[in-house]
Amino acid sequence: MPSGISTNRNCETIGPCLRDAGKGFVVRYHSAHTQQAEKRLRPREAAELARAGLDIATVYQDKARLPGDFGQARGREDGQAAFVAAGQVGQPAGSAIYFAVDTDFSVAEIQSLVLPYFEGVRESLRSAGNPGQSPYRIGVYGSGLTCQIVKENEALAELSWLALATGWRGSAGYGTWDMRQSQSTGQLCSLGTAWEANEGRGDFGAFRPIGATITAEEGAPMRVTASELFLRLAPSTQGNVPIMRLHEGQMVRMLGDALPPFKRVRVRTQGGDVIGYASGRFLASTAVAPPATVASFAPPAVHYREGDPQSRRASADRRAQPLGEPGQPRRDTAASASQRMAQLDAIVAWLDVEQSLRYARTPENTFCNIYAADFCYLANVYLPRTWWKASTLAKMAAGMPPPAALYDQTVRELRADDLLAWLQEFGPSFGWRPVFDATALQQAASNGGVGLICADRATEGRPGHIAVVVPETAAVKALRDADGFVSLPVQSQAGGTNLSRFVGTSAWWQDMVTFRDRGFFVHD
Repeated sequence: MPSGISTNRNCETIGPCLRDAGKGFVVRYHSAHTQQAEKRLRPREAAELARAGLDIATVYQDKARLPGDFGQARGREDGQAAFVAAGQVGQPAGSAIYFAVDTDFSVAEIQSLVLPYFEGVRESLRSAGNPGQSPYRIGVYGSGLTCQIVKENEALAELSWLALATGWRGSAGYGTWDMRQSQSTGQLCSLGTAWEANEGRGDFGAFRPIGATITAEEGAPMRVTASELFLRLAPSTQGNVPIMRLHEGQMVRMLGDALPPFKRVRVRTQGGDVIGYASGRFLASTAVAPPATVASFAPPAVHYREGDPQSRRASADRRAQPLGEPGQPRRDTAASASQRMAQLDAIVAWLDVEQSLRYARTPENTFCNIYAADFCYLANVYLPRTWWKASTLAKMAAGMPPPAALYDQTVRELRADDLLAWLQEFGPSFGWRPVFDATALQQAASNGGVGLICADRATEGRPGHIAVVVPETAAVKALRDADGFVSLPVQSQAGGTNLSRFVGTSAWWQDMVTFRDRGFFVHD
């Protein structure tokens, strides 16, 4: 029988040590709400374990000890969270996710709480995969009694993992387990004693991540055939916010097949390599051609009537112009990180978005785009308030010199959805680079740089939204998970509600009904 371990500690760097100690697999956690640092399996960790020759098994557990941790609704929630987490680490279809029942429930409690919980898990996984079929095999972790009752209902769980607590109901005599946990014996690698011994029997649902051993320059090249194609966190159109849009002709590297019709792919962007899932229906094999030598056209920055002292915070006029008010603070891009961060704080305070008339919403309009452009202007970073019209860009590309900035003749105002398109197309020429997680946004602000969250509204003709990510203060901190990763950064915005600093209770940009596309961008 294969020998392995289970642990709530990150094993990214110790795969070779575990292998040399005779371990064949590692059981790690999926969890949406854990408060334990290192508990969650991360993509890099999964890849490194596979590269060391180890298999991985996964279990979903937040707490799973109290009656409130179970029931059908909670099962649906946990099943969806497990599906997305499995997708992020490249867990292939057909492998197993065990769901924990980490307590010694009675028969009545199992029937009233645990069985409905697994019904909810099954419901979520079936809705995420092909119609009526879960992409992952479902397993149960718990006492012998729990494993027996849940596994007897084959529609709810196919596999069982017997918990270490041999004194729990039914555990001493339970023999039809697929994995069995037992007491650790001594120190192991850098884990110390923070591990449990395990043995597996038959096919207990272990896996290696899709494409884990394929390096950045490997992988079959494919090109996008659709005009637009989402790159997603998980192989499904349900319940996961797209990472980015891919465009026709864009090349990706295929890492492997996922839940049909999805492929796991690697995409190269200005912000680095990104791994996710794209529908194979819109990918075609292609040869890798050497990059063509094309003369690049980088339009110059443009400001409409820059330096006008009447463009002020206390006026609702001249919103198309950059601020020209005497004494306005600026960020020194050559200063130290701590100095630049203090200067950004001073800009937030001086702009006073909650009180300044320039940003006060009207019955017809909100002014998130103006506030973001003003913030960037004072931070000495270019984000256009006005930008060249298409006809002007075409003339400059043909060799004509930049003309004067004439309103609605050579330049036009940009809304928030226009800014997203501008950041994607022209942003790299002005030092902007895309990033793909909120941690990178907050880190940019902590280093005295600028971060932006920008989203394009789904309803045609309606403006999107843009918010600036600003430094944390003693009173306002980013929301982080147990591993220290930022889920909600500190933001500053004008809009429906003007707020100098806020974190909020949800990630507004993930609203797929309201917004059709979104992006994170940083400028150092």
